[in-house]
This record gives sequence, structure tokens and C-alpha cells, in this order.
Amino acid sequence: MGPHIVNLVKRRVLLTFAALSPGVVALTLQEMAVSLAFMVLGIFGAISLAAATLSVFPHVGPSSLIESMSRKPYPSLLLPSASDRVRRMAPEPPVIRAQLKLLMENAHSAPRFLTEEDQIGMVLSRILARWDSPHLAELSDDQIRELWLVERLMRASPAEAGALSRFFASPNAMLAMRDALAEPATA
Repeated sequence: MGPHIVNLVKRRVLLTFAALSPGVVALTLQEMAVSLAFMVLGIFGAISLAAATLSVFPHVGPSSLIESMSRKPYPSLLLPSASDRVRRMAPEPPVIRAQLKLLMENAHSAPRFLTEEDQIGMVLSRILARWDSPHLAELSDDQIRELWLVERLMRASPAEAGALSRFFASPNAMLAMRDALAEPATA
């Protein structure tokens, strides 16, 4: 359990005790006048405890929890050990995004015979669909680099494709997909 979760649990426990303290005081004391006095004291104590908790743990808040929960892991195509090497060899993500956007827009243009560009755009679109990300803008930099590597593998010579396939978790599947694109269409 990471320190972020531990701090969040501490904060929640303290705030729960602060919220419940006036009720506990009111229930334990039977006399109404004394009970009201302790309840008022308990409310001020609860507010003080809540303020102290927020000042001790200001960086832990609902927004950070929502952000961490909203990020879904995606089924990566790469081996975990390949990510650093791909980061070093790939161009900057904004450059890749622009290239991929142009490639994928051309793949969805007017009906015609499928070119190599169209086929690669369709492969990338299917990967996006698998990741539940309809737009390139929603992808992380690592996902953009993965798409760049897939596009590069699809265009590579057989020797280069074999070398690039070692980055992928399923190298044979990637090479089979590349070979299927490289085959001439039969009528």
C-alpha cells in the first residue's frame, strides 16, 4: 500500500472521528443541559480536528483520488522492459501525434481501393478501439509511442521488422499482421 493511500486512510479516519464525536458525547451524557454543552464543545472540537487534519495532509484530497481512479490501465502491446528503449528512440510525442492524426484521417477518407497507408491507419484504429480511446488526444505519451512503433514495424523491411518485433509482447502476432499488410491483394 503506497504512502498516498495510507495518508488518505488516516485522513478519512480522523474526519470520521471528528464527525461522530458530537453524537457520541450527546448519547453518553443523559442530562440535557450538560449534553448540549458537551455537544457544542464536540462540534467545535470536530471542526478543529477537521481543520488540523486538512492542514497536516493538504495534498491528499478528493481530486487526486478521482484522477488516480479515472486513469485506466491499457493493454500494452510492448514488453515492460522495452518501454525505456522505445522512449529513447521515438520522436517527441507531439510530432508523433501529428503524423498519426494525418495517417488516420487519410484512412477514413472517401471510398477507394485500400492503399498501404489506409491499411496501416486501420490497424492503428483497431488498436485505439482495443484501448477504448477514440481520439489520439486522449492517449498518454507511452501509448502514442507504441502506435509509432507499430506504424514503423508495418513499414519496415523484413530484417528491420524482425528487430522491432522484439519490443512487443507478441512478436509473432505483430509480424503476422505486418506480413498480411505486405501481401499483394488478390481479386
